[in-house]
Amino acid sequence: MKPFKSALPFATWLIRIFFAAYIFIGNIKGVNPINFESLNFYLSLALLILSVLLVVGGFTSGQSITVVSAILIGLILLYRFVIPTPDLISESTFRQMLLISVSFFFVCRGN
Repeated sequence: MKPFKSALPFATWLIRIFFAAYIFIGNIKGVNPINFESLNFYLSLALLILSVLLVVGGFTSGQSITVVSAILIGLILLYRFVIPTPDLISESTFRQMLLISVSFFFVCRGN
């Protein structure tokens, strides 16, 4: 069975939109209420901005916005994954690794 390659642009946009929406919705609570002393506030704010830039990067002709946004999202997610030293086998571990993998996909693929 051959892959349905003509739907690849649509699939890429689906991944981009739902990845950005998941990051955005998951971090909106971290910026409300505003707490300038909390590192979580700044990380959540950065993820909100970067998730918007990931979608905006799809509309530009260059790939730099998408790649830079994906790199920074991946680094922040990796930081959040490593710092609390999670259990190796858990649902949240694999969810975090899935998000890091999608971020890496946009680093490699661009637009």
